Amino acid sequence: MSSQSFIPFLTLHDKIHHRSGHITVVFKEHMLVWGGYMENPDEIYRSQVKCDYHNTNELWAYDSHTEIWSLIITKGDPPPRNSGACGVVFDDFLYVFGGYHGVSDGLVEEGNSNQLHRLDLTTMTWKQLFPGGVSPTPCDKLVGWEYNGKLYFFGGFGPAPDIWSSGTFDFVPERMNMLENHPSRGWNNQLVSLDVRCCRELHSKGQEKELLWEWPKTSGATPCPRAAHAADLSGFRLYLFGGRFKSNRMNDLHCLDLKTMHWSGDLTEPHRTNPEGRSWHSFTFVKEGKAILYGGFNQHNVILKDCWILEVPSMNWVKLCEGRPRLWHRALFLKTGDLIIMGGHEHSITDPGKDHAEELFVLNFSPKSLLRLCVDKVLKHQEQLSHNWNCLPKTLQTVLRLRVEQ
Repeated sequence: MSSQSFIPFLTLHDKIHHRSGHITVVFKEHMLVWGGYMENPDEIYRSQVKCDYHNTNELWAYDSHTEIWSLIITKGDPPPRNSGACGVVFDDFLYVFGGYHGVSDGLVEEGNSNQLHRLDLTTMTWKQLFPGGVSPTPCDKLVGWEYNGKLYFFGGFGPAPDIWSSGTFDFVPERMNMLENHPSRGWNNQLVSLDVRCCRELHSKGQEKELLWEWPKTSGATPCPRAAHAADLSGFRLYLFGGRFKSNRMNDLHCLDLKTMHWSGDLTEPHRTNPEGRSWHSFTFVKEGKAILYGGFNQHNVILKDCWILEVPSMNWVKLCEGRPRLWHRALFLKTGDLIIMGGHEHSITDPGKDHAEELFVLNFSPKSLLRLCVDKVLKHQEQLSHNWNCLPKTLQTVLRLRVEQ
């Protein structure tokens, strides 16, 4: 069988867990997982790896109460397959921006994207949007968030900006292409926003709001260009940590006040104990004033497994524990009190076919519910108890059966 005709057999486990560059968002006590890619060793040449991009009409939902996965097949006009895109939820819509298209499928060429798509989470229908104004430069490995009905996107890695957006942010090329006399891809610190208020209201009336890309004016010291950084929102303040800029994986910490649009400058104090520089990590608030930094890729190309707490507003870092090595994962905090580390790499990314994470890694910040504790105990003693499962309510029987299958 030729390598061209080899089609990998993907298990349920592969489809859920074997992914990097994906999107995870919280929606109605579920974790939704979309997109990204997985690496597979070539069937003929085991030393070679090819990337299989996950289907973008598939959306996986994880129920935080039953710990069960469900597959949702979406409709409409889904984005082309990609990795490194950014997803933000507002008003029962999932907005997906940017990313890197690793395959050409007739609709889009391989390379970075600045497309914007919207998934209606009530009907599971995709629609591509075409905002007016000056579009952001295509990029992947950026961050995004929502505040007061506006979507914000910052940073990333991609091609040089066009003449219309150049000058509004910094762009540093990775290297110069001397043969074609133009810059290759590089890092940016663009900050763009999109007002999506009233989109749901108008959509329910069969109308569409006319969207417009905006370039907010900020004061203070804007963070330098970067990609594979991490950020999260606490109240009206956005905190951003690390990322890669040229050959440096940084450990700087910045805050953007979204009321005044003022950047704080680097809040890291050199004399304190601080996490080392990294990219492809996660940074997630688990309560007001407490954010968790997890994993990533350090300056020496080592996959990290450390876990830190950032205390706000003191900006004091406290080492919490050592977990499992992860990079390019996603982290979400759910109402059950669980911080879920999902997907990413856990071994050397130069080891073909052996680098993807195999399971969720969960940090519990609240005790499990009685239901979850009971289900865990019943499953632990499945061999002794399974013959009595038919005495349980049908809903519990279904939960146990699906947990065993998955």
